[in-house]
Amino acid sequence: MLSGGGAKGAYEAGVAMALLAEGVPIRLVAGSSAGALNAAMIADGRLDHLERMWRGLTREQVYTLRPSVFFAGLLPGWLTLLALDGAGSLLDPAPLRELIAGGVDLARVRASPVRVLVVTTDLERRERRLFDNATLTVEALMAASAVPGAFPPVEVDGRLLVDGGLIGRAPLLEALEAEPGVSRALVVMSYAPGEGGTRPTTMRRALEEAFETSMIHQIRRDTELARFKHPGVAIELLMPSAPLLLRPLDFDPAALARALEQGRADGRACIRRWGGP
Repeated sequence: MLSGGGAKGAYEAGVAMALLAEGVPIRLVAGSSAGALNAAMIADGRLDHLERMWRGLTREQVYTLRPSVFFAGLLPGWLTLLALDGAGSLLDPAPLRELIAGGVDLARVRASPVRVLVVTTDLERRERRLFDNATLTVEALMAASAVPGAFPPVEVDGRLLVDGGLIGRAPLLEALEAEPGVSRALVVMSYAPGEGGTRPTTMRRALEEAFETSMIHQIRRDTELARFKHPGVAIELLMPSAPLLLRPLDFDPAALARALEQGRADGRACIRRWGGP
């Protein structure tokens, strides 16, 4: 179960690569936000491709400011607010769409023995919308990563969809409902135990801290609820052995490479705790 977190998704990718390299059989992989892209690429099966993507990723490949947002800063007073509201979102989704389209081979995902579950949120119905190997599309993956305000909602089958993290940040409950009979579930969260935030000094930092705090508590709550509802499943919450020191929107290649390697090391340590592959 992959919870995403923007650039922190590199850590999740490292964990997954360690599990697969050691022969751990993955029956289902589920995710929201950046975790949805990781999930699709794991089902795609080209782990070298997954690693190359995270090691070479830059901010420009994920997002750029919309021109209207950039020029809004030159307007006086209330005109700035009107321009921002009319833009629909702060970020241009075109780079992310190109990244997803070039990174995931949907034909391989449809033929994969690994089941995929991607969670999005239907804004109008205020409920979750799930996609699997047969129904997954580039637009569905775009919707799974569309943080409201940052990216615009994505229309799929006439419905406006956004980031699934609004409902299921680490979609453990959804996965266990979709795949009964699972004996072990691993929830990957990219925040170390006891890791605190920083005092925000800007609006962006305040929003990031609020987003991350909400995500951490949602994952912990859903993990405990899943343990209560599915007592026969061994559910483990895997967190980094040390803080990643990586912000969700900081797509720095060197920092991403470190997070990837830390995920790989923590994944191997997890396997050793289980007693081997």
